[in-house]
Amino acid sequence: MQDDLKNILSNAGGTTSQDQLFKYLKDQLAQVEKHDLEKSAVDDAFDSDALDGLQELKDQAKLELLVDSLNRDLKKRTSKKNELRDKMKLKTHWTLYFSIVILLIIIVLFYIYLHRGIHI
Repeated sequence: MQDDLKNILSNAGGTTSQDQLFKYLKDQLAQVEKHDLEKSAVDDAFDSDALDGLQELKDQAKLELLVDSLNRDLKKRTSKKNELRDKMKLKTHWTLYFSIVILLIIIVLFYIYLHRGIHI
């Protein structure tokens, strides 16, 4: 499993890592670690909801596949939003700026020519 796909819970605000939750569900944690995890779940609403939701899944073997799928979907959605945001940004058009500067120079020279009588 790729590490970049195992981050659905990494920035969610909880204090418990995704690996700790998986180990808890598979009963691979020591008693002290289980107690600490349950204690943190009582103190943190997000951890509590995550633990409750993961325990309600019927097929624990497909849990990692489900998390990977959710991560991929989340990554697709966020990348689409980022692409759309990038498309909506104003892009710098140097040719337009250059044309405006040249036009302003011509206007100034024409003004000088008309009002001062200087012949170029």
